[in-house]
Amino acid sequence: MFLKLYTVWLGVFSVSFVFLPIYLVLNWRKRGTADGFSSVVLIIPMIIQSFWLRHGLMTNDWTNIIINSLNLSVLSCYVAAYAYYQPKRKYLIGQIIGAAVIIKCAFLYVDSHDSEHVNAAMGSVAAGAQILGLGGRLYEMRRAIKMGTTEYIPAVMQFAVTALMAQWFIFGVITGNKFIAIANIAGLITSAFTVMLYFRYPPLTWTVPIFNIPPQQSQKQE
Repeated sequence: MFLKLYTVWLGVFSVSFVFLPIYLVLNWRKRGTADGFSSVVLIIPMIIQSFWLRHGLMTNDWTNIIINSLNLSVLSCYVAAYAYYQPKRKYLIGQIIGAAVIIKCAFLYVDSHDSEHVNAAMGSVAAGAQILGLGGRLYEMRRAIKMGTTEYIPAVMQFAVTALMAQWFIFGVITGNKFIAIANIAGLITSAFTVMLYFRYPPLTWTVPIFNIPPQQSQKQE
């Protein structure tokens, strides 16, 4: 009973996250541009969710199927919004083409396995991609250190994603799905380092919620 209730809760909680990037879109609209923001944080999740979706289809896991199908649909809309507000679209186009090639090659690799190991191969690819996908967050962290500010790393999204990964990690543990557990513990470690950056390199114009870290501009005025 607990597992069923937890699965329902996790499904509802995960689906609610598809609307989280709307804060980014509103920010782009307010600024009049998406310049300065990275599309990597949108493209990489699409690759990862494509892998988890296929893993769900192969294992008849409807929790994964529903969540990732919806996520992919909504993420496509966010990518379109980014393209609308981004004056330099050549990098985005290249990333989309690259993502399509990566997904196709991964599926061909999985299909090369026999029926006994094909599901495990897809699970390994999905978990591995989620861990490698942290490279996008590492890229953001590197940019923040280089620029001396976390202005372009939205705190609300970071904290929310951390909460989501923590619950998926618990789900992986209680269901015995090592692929889900390993992928999310790696994400939690990366999130911890990201939070540390808010203290070391505060945003320029906004206050970090929860920790109430003031922007650099107000610190200079003081």
